[in-house]
Amino acid sequence: MVVWDGRVVGTSVAYDLPLVDRHGDNIPAFALAAALRQIVRMRQEPEVPRRAADPDRNGGDPDRDGHGIPVVGTEEVARLLEVGPELDLADALHAAVAGIAPPGESEPARKLGVCGFLLLDQHRARLYVAGEGLSGVIGLDVSLRDEEGAVTVGITGLAAALPSLVADDELKYNPSDAVDPYCSEVFDLTHW
Repeated sequence: MVVWDGRVVGTSVAYDLPLVDRHGDNIPAFALAAALRQIVRMRQEPEVPRRAADPDRNGGDPDRDGHGIPVVGTEEVARLLEVGPELDLADALHAAVAGIAPPGESEPARKLGVCGFLLLDQHRARLYVAGEGLSGVIGLDVSLRDEEGAVTVGITGLAAALPSLVADDELKYNPSDAVDPYCSEVFDLTHW
């Protein structure tokens, strides 16, 4: 994965991300994303660790790839993954959206789609959802943290229950007083 500052290509740093852990099990995508965000935050000035490399492809510099980009080896990322990456709101928001509209989902029964989101505060987000059985785009206020304040990234009961809540017109039992110009109604699902 190559990361840069968005302005100067010369700021690029490549991170070798391990796809399996030391036991040979696949590393979940959310853990890789969280680890990458955390390691990038930790590294203000890239001090690239030594790693084995093909000297014929990188001008003889073992710290750079064939394009001359500094490379952070898998060992540094793997150490972070062993202790568990620090999850942040981006991870929680991704999990909330993926719970409603999983990436790559093509099952015809899935009739809901996320149109956008609004981060309300450090604990809640509003997901804008449209689909069959809804009166246009609706807003669903969801929690991004558990009762102890830790970021939530696992599948919650909301993801499983939402299709039934919509099909059985049960959302009306979760009203919100919020008024939002981007949707027809807002429902408070932060207790799920």
